[in-house]
Amino acid sequence: MSFRKLVPALLLLLICSNMTLAQVAQQPAKNQNQPTYRILKTATTLMEAQQYEAAEEYFNKALQNAKASKNNYHLAQAYEGLGNLYSKTKQQTLAVESYDKAIKLYNSLGYTVIADVLKTLKKNVQGIGELYAGIEIGARGIKLSVIEVKLGNGENDYNLKLDTSINTDAAALSYQSEKETFDAITLLYGILRKRYQVPSSRTHIVISSGLKQDLDKYNKVEYFANIIRPKELDPQIKIGYVTVDEEAQLSFKGIVPQVNRLSADQLDVGSGNTKGGYLNAGRTFIPVTFPWGTKSFQRLVESKAQGNQSLEDFRLTAEKLIADSLRRSMVNHFLDKRDFKTRDIVYLSGGIVWSIASLMHPDQIRQNHVELSQQDIAAFRDQVYARYDDLIKPDLSKMNAEDAAVSLANIRRVVNTYDQKAMLSGAIWLDELVRQVNTINPNKKFIFPRFAYVGWISGYIIDKTSKQYTELAAN
Repeated sequence: MSFRKLVPALLLLLICSNMTLAQVAQQPAKNQNQPTYRILKTATTLMEAQQYEAAEEYFNKALQNAKASKNNYHLAQAYEGLGNLYSKTKQQTLAVESYDKAIKLYNSLGYTVIADVLKTLKKNVQGIGELYAGIEIGARGIKLSVIEVKLGNGENDYNLKLDTSINTDAAALSYQSEKETFDAITLLYGILRKRYQVPSSRTHIVISSGLKQDLDKYNKVEYFANIIRPKELDPQIKIGYVTVDEEAQLSFKGIVPQVNRLSADQLDVGSGNTKGGYLNAGRTFIPVTFPWGTKSFQRLVESKAQGNQSLEDFRLTAEKLIADSLRRSMVNHFLDKRDFKTRDIVYLSGGIVWSIASLMHPDQIRQNHVELSQQDIAAFRDQVYARYDDLIKPDLSKMNAEDAAVSLANIRRVVNTYDQKAMLSGAIWLDELVRQVNTINPNKKFIFPRFAYVGWISGYIIDKTSKQYTELAAN
């Protein structure tokens, strides 16, 4: 069917659908013999179609029928429906009252999973979320994230309440680094308990894939998890770890908006590795991972040096490594991942990406998402090498004073985190990676999500939240 023929057909279908809804809305539940479950279904459909007055009449009719027949399950469903309706129409008191009645009924019937979900929905109506905490033990530092989770209509809302970190060098695998890591976790766990009172069941402590990669070389993962465990840590809290593929999938889940998950890619260039991926047509996550990141690539380059390297020698060695072997590994990795290359959007994160966004687009400091191009990344690579002093002191004169101050503070954090060689290392690696990603569709948008640094731990929390309900259902 041609587009011209299709449009009138679609319009006719929409008109007929609207007429049907209008007819239903004008004749609320007149058939006394209509089964209660059918009335409930009609009410839910009307609510989704935003026919709220008619939906309320149908829910109330279902309520009357359920009371008359003493069917507590249908009664709970009717109160649940009214709770959802009043929530959508911003009638807080009525929503809370309806949810409370539904929760009591569902619990009495043994439907504890539904009751728990409704408790969360009730908290959302009251403006109360549930707090989750994640402590990420990385190769270069320990990060604490406290996230408020609100169950939304179609997608959860995740609000970052706290993000703080302590720089350590856990990857050094020395007595000193173990003590620093132990002290950092102890301090952050203390903040978590005293300031936020996040329950142990919603507190997760995880060794990142980059650090696990280093620990695996010496078979020290379990030893490390035990040696860094604070004495006052609740026994219920286990110190776990994630593999690079698991971290890639969690980053994807935590960073890419749900509406874009079937049409976008994600890549995180970390300190120790690069990981990301995409969902294929069958909704299976396909990981894209490389054992090199900003710091690990820098160490590789430095290991090829004879004595101290000048910046010029460092650059030439890095480019030779790319040309001799790493480019081929990228090409081979993407051979069976054509879908990744054809997508229009890549959510790009990691310390080096943060550096590029901060120094190349300092005026966008207030933007949650900063769009980058392949040209931005290539220009950054050139400027780190040839015009470093100018790069780290961008012109902020056209910004208002408040934004300029925030941007300047952010730039200072970048410079304190990465020296010139680290920036050059990350830029060379990322520039080559982006060139390979762009071989089929060179017009991609690369989007830096500013809060992506809590991406995989957010994904971990999202995953745990989901499993919390599926496990309850299984039991």
